[in-house]
Amino acid sequence: MPLSTVLQVRFNECDGLGHVNNAVYYTYMETARIELFQLLDPAMDLKNWKLIVASTSCEYKSQASFAQWLKVTTEIEKIGNSSFTVLHNITDLKTGELIAIGRAVMVHYNYHEQSSVPLTDDMKKTLGSLELPQ
Repeated sequence: MPLSTVLQVRFNECDGLGHVNNAVYYTYMETARIELFQLLDPAMDLKNWKLIVASTSCEYKSQASFAQWLKVTTEIEKIGNSSFTVLHNITDLKTGELIAIGRAVMVHYNYHEQSSVPLTDDMKKTLGSLELPQ
């Protein structure tokens, strides 16, 4: 079952063309990942942070505008040994129109050793509960 985050487009997120600036969608996706981070590490201790972003992408399907309510669903597209791919669908909250599709590859990471580490069994179980059907 996907996670769901609702947000409203703020005035400062719009550009001179009157729609949400392309870079802002990455902030929307980052905001939506907070709930996922809490599931994976309830302590949310930045001194012992366990994830790093390896890559992100976004496909723009439609425009969003000031004061529009958006829903960001968060699911897991793929689970690897030490990484996983997060899929975000950003839609209009009222109509369900698809606005953007984003992805982020996250790596389980040891900042003290500066290296990736295998996902724990608990992490894989949590991620599996959010995984898209194959």
